[in-house]
Amino acid sequence: YPSYLKYYIENIIKFYGDNALVLVVDNNSLYKEDIFNDIPYRENIVYLDNNIDCKFELGAYQVGINYILENDLLDKYDFYVCTQDNFIIKNKYDFNILLDNDVTACPINSWKPDCANIEPDPRYDCMDVVAPVLNSLGLYNNLDKITFCWCNSFIVSKLKLKQLYEYLQKIVIKVRWESCASERYLARILWELNNYKNTDIDGGILELKMDYYDCWTVDPYAEAKSFFVKKVQQKTEKTVDQ
Repeated sequence: YPSYLKYYIENIIKFYGDNALVLVVDNNSLYKEDIFNDIPYRENIVYLDNNIDCKFELGAYQVGINYILENDLLDKYDFYVCTQDNFIIKNKYDFNILLDNDVTACPINSWKPDCANIEPDPRYDCMDVVAPVLNSLGLYNNLDKITFCWCNSFIVSKLKLKQLYEYLQKIVIKVRWESCASERYLARILWELNNYKNTDIDGGILELKMDYYDCWTVDPYAEAKSFFVKKVQQKTEKTVDQ
């Protein structure tokens, strides 16, 4: 798969300058130097290795948040963006919008819920994973009120980062199916962190496809109307260079 990490970081620096902290967490890829060596050195770019049991996005987020907390960086930034490396920021987002609307956590893109008792789709019903996770967190309720955290990518306020970390530390993901399930239970977690409200940054993924771009065919380098652009890369636990 092509890497968009260098381009992603260039956009972050272009929009937010050297004050933006960029944490790049590697999930034990075999050829990370091939990608990381192309990125110019900057003091505000930190590379971390995911050496915990939890992998994929949620494992990387645990490692990143732990770094923030251990280095007393929590209060330095109002918001933290947690995304895949191919979920690229394309246009500058004004985080004051979230402050003004009292948003403390939300997905980049949402979708209709597709598990629990809400018109379950057997193709994507992950309740065998979702239910035990939410039960362990004490959040197996209110599923009729949540949406969906597409591609496990979201924004969280500094006010709720510790609480998010407490939830994530109880979760272990090792295979792709468990990562698919986390799109569902993350929506419940974000709803909790956002004081029982749903919102998102770039709208629902069905409207996204009609109004902005198709994630299967999008050119990540082309101009975009949305704040973020996602290029699908279906990596699994068996992908050699994930």
